[in-house]
Amino acid sequence: MWKQLTQKARKAIFLAQEEAGRLGYNHAGTEHLLLALIREEDCVAARILERAGVDLGTVRLEVMGRVSRGSDMLGEDMQLTAEAKAAVDLAFDESKRMKEDWVGTEHLLLGLVRSTSGLASKVLRGLGVDVSQIRTELRSLHSGALPFECTKTDGGNSVSLPAT
Repeated sequence: MWKQLTQKARKAIFLAQEEAGRLGYNHAGTEHLLLALIREEDCVAARILERAGVDLGTVRLEVMGRVSRGSDMLGEDMQLTAEAKAAVDLAFDESKRMKEDWVGTEHLLLGLVRSTSGLASKVLRGLGVDVSQIRTELRSLHSGALPFECTKTDGGNSVSLPAT
């Protein structure tokens, strides 16, 4: 799984775990993944949301207004919830659908929106975000020149990927 993720997508998963820990949870859900994506404002997912007219601060407020404070003891091995894993699986599906051999933050965003469960999809849908809108914005970004600044290491080789 990790080999196909861009550096920013990997970072988003780590940030999701960090967001969950800060809120007192020992598992990261879709809401934590969404918080991570909007936290990294220079990633493609955040840019897509902004281009779609979604204020990232509003997304954060919506999520935080619906999330209670957890009381879990934080462990070393924080896992994704079943809903978050399903959203990541949908992200991989989106990548394949686009005939790309990597998974970026835009795919993670699409996975969250396509998901039928989890708080992130409810928040995004409540803000008027849908899959077709994200795909349209993504095509618009791809038709321009995405900056190629992210590098994924594949064994000993370096592969340039879009900064996603």
